[in-house]
Amino acid sequence: MSVQILIDSTADLSREEAEQLGVRIVPLTVHFGNRQFIDKYTITDEEFYGMLNTEAEMPTTTQVSPQSFLDVYAEYPNDEIVGIYISQKLSGTYQSAVIAKEECGRDDVYPVDSATVSAGAALLVREAIRLRDEGKSGKEIAEYVTGLAKRVEMLAVFNTMKYLVKGGRLSSTKGTIGNLLGIKPIIRVKDGVLEVIGKERGMKKACEFVAHHLRELPDFDSSMPIAYSHSFNQQDLDALKQDLGEGQTLLMGSVVGTHAGPGAILVGYFRK
Repeated sequence: MSVQILIDSTADLSREEAEQLGVRIVPLTVHFGNRQFIDKYTITDEEFYGMLNTEAEMPTTTQVSPQSFLDVYAEYPNDEIVGIYISQKLSGTYQSAVIAKEECGRDDVYPVDSATVSAGAALLVREAIRLRDEGKSGKEIAEYVTGLAKRVEMLAVFNTMKYLVKGGRLSSTKGTIGNLLGIKPIIRVKDGVLEVIGKERGMKKACEFVAHHLRELPDFDSSMPIAYSHSFNQQDLDALKQDLGEGQTLLMGSVVGTHAGPGAILVGYFRK
């Protein structure tokens, strides 16, 4: 029996990359007013950020429904299914996957809460792919990735805080401070919780803070890969990669971009 890996679109793998890796994307949805777009399928990343800059109304997002998962599960009746999804503290998508598992009555479907998103989730997906290619069972993969999820973190620098505040991911007080005088808060994402751990004036200094913080972490696991994602900020990303080294690089899609806004940078990594 083979193993099919499912991810939701907030892991920010492109459709082309997912196809090459043998991974199935189950997409979330973005709304601009009464217009609905399927993340990575009916709106490109370029189109989304263009709309973000020109539309008067800010976008909103919708989780994957249980029925959508049921439909996808039915496509793989003879495969074990391992699903790696956005933190349940950030979206109801994982819970939808669990509900669908219960409704279909299959014991070979393994939903995993990644406890993260975007670059952090992509790190877990890569490990799941490696284990699948080594011939591990769905249960073995799910158990290993669940353990790894406890060790994955992200550091994030946002060019503007208004999208996080509007989406309810950060308090308005912290968001206002972040937007004053070009101050860029540095946010740690751990177990699906966002925490401001520092602030610097400008993206350049904020990225330098991120690099210094990671180098100084006593339990930073340098034996594991790192990953980056950004919302069209290649210049600051390249400078950060010179400090930290190469890693998988992703472009934030429309769902993550709804909350991150343009110009953001995320770094995913493991602790020991």
